[in-house]
Amino acid sequence: MFATGPKITLSLKAFKGHLLTIFLLALLSAYSPISNAQVIAEKAILTGTIDHYDATTPLSMTMHRLGRSSVTIYPKVNDKGDFYAEIDLYIPTQIWIGYKTNFSVILHPRDSLWVSFDGNIDQRSALLNTVQFAGTAAVTNTQVAQFQRLYYASELYDQNKNYQAVKNYGPDQYMLFNDTIRQKGKELYARFINAYATNEESKKWALFESESRYYENIQFYAMDHKSANNLGSMDTTFVIPKGFYEKLVNRLPLHIDNLMNTNSILTFSSFFKFYINEQLRSRDTKDSIWGISPIGELFAPPAISDSLVLNSIVDYVTDPLLQEIMLSHHFSKRFQHQDFKTYEKFNTIVTKYIKSPFLRDPLRQEYLATKARVEHPELNSRAILKDMQSSPIQGVIEDILQANKGKVIYIDFWATWCAPCLSEFSNSKKIEADFHDKAVSLVYLCLDSDLDKYKATVSKYDLGGQHYFLSAKQSAAIRDLFKVGGIPFYLLIDKDGTIRETGSHLRPLSAKDKINKLLQ
Repeated sequence: MFATGPKITLSLKAFKGHLLTIFLLALLSAYSPISNAQVIAEKAILTGTIDHYDATTPLSMTMHRLGRSSVTIYPKVNDKGDFYAEIDLYIPTQIWIGYKTNFSVILHPRDSLWVSFDGNIDQRSALLNTVQFAGTAAVTNTQVAQFQRLYYASELYDQNKNYQAVKNYGPDQYMLFNDTIRQKGKELYARFINAYATNEESKKWALFESESRYYENIQFYAMDHKSANNLGSMDTTFVIPKGFYEKLVNRLPLHIDNLMNTNSILTFSSFFKFYINEQLRSRDTKDSIWGISPIGELFAPPAISDSLVLNSIVDYVTDPLLQEIMLSHHFSKRFQHQDFKTYEKFNTIVTKYIKSPFLRDPLRQEYLATKARVEHPELNSRAILKDMQSSPIQGVIEDILQANKGKVIYIDFWATWCAPCLSEFSNSKKIEADFHDKAVSLVYLCLDSDLDKYKATVSKYDLGGQHYFLSAKQSAAIRDLFKVGGIPFYLLIDKDGTIRETGSHLRPLSAKDKINKLLQ
């Protein structure tokens, strides 16, 4: 987990005065390999300075955690561009620093890393020329930044060229194209190690990254080809041939050293399902209630989907490390929907197959936290919760308008099972902070959801504002009233109570400027 705290980062000059302490921390870290990860996560410090800092541009830090959901925080930055964050880590992990563009750094448990970059630059490879590091992981991160600079300026990152190939090539022709991508990755890696005095850690990281585009192209080809050609998910004019995903197995086995390539491992593990589904396709599903789509997607009713997915991972993923990551990720996704019972139901699989402490222990903690939220929700006192299931929908609307007279009202329609809805909550909290002392009210309407999961979700995301839980009947009525075709969906109401704009496009960061205009 991240913590920003009230601390102010040290300047590079002051930071160097602490290098002896940092060096000792690095020595301690050397005696804690990933394979012996501790049960309790250890803190790492990520601090630094943005040169030419612009207070209107947010700084973000995103950690894609193996076997778990991603976390993004927005550290406070002072007027000089200094920032500070503490991050709990079990293993070396990639952290994406986002400002006008983004780049990644590698943090180990107990690291203390200082980074600076030019905030005027919004082009990634140019920005990486300005990045500087100090601290325990400075050498590795300097070299990782050098590799990223080469990568983002290379043909491997030519998205337009890849799009044209995805759109126009059939599977066989695309695989020939992708073979050239793999060769370019090898050439890039050779150029990197020949140009820079790399250490063993950065070599291993760069080698794995140089192969990632090749494997990601295989994993995304079918979906992207259908999208580029406007084909439906069940369109049978385009079918992935048998054996297409077999090449994914060539990346195995995964090694402990690969885990610091967090983003690449996460993508690979999330979409290795296509290889699994290819194996499932060979089963006789003629009379089954589940099946595999022409492009390799599994479709199954909720009653059997968890069992089918989990047992398929056990049956068809022979690499133990990948198997653990995929199983953990499935349970973690269920926790995001406040479902802890799937973990309990399949506890035999959890116990038998998820053994690595850096996966097993945080998953267990996530289970306990989810169970506690659902069974005994400790609701955030900042949230005003209203259960209006017995009221007609007109009464709900009138209650919102009366409670917020003279204010701009921003209404968020969401559900506990809606992943895009939940992903916007971090941005909702940002605009909540931006408008905390202004005549603005954030109102959340929860539709088509379980009451206990609703309470647990509000608690988990620490949302302020006013919260309404609607019954199934009310949910249908309000969908009809405001023509809500899908969620998330938003309403923007001015100080006079007039609806000014509605739609799924009106997401928090997009709505911020519009709210400001209505305040004028």
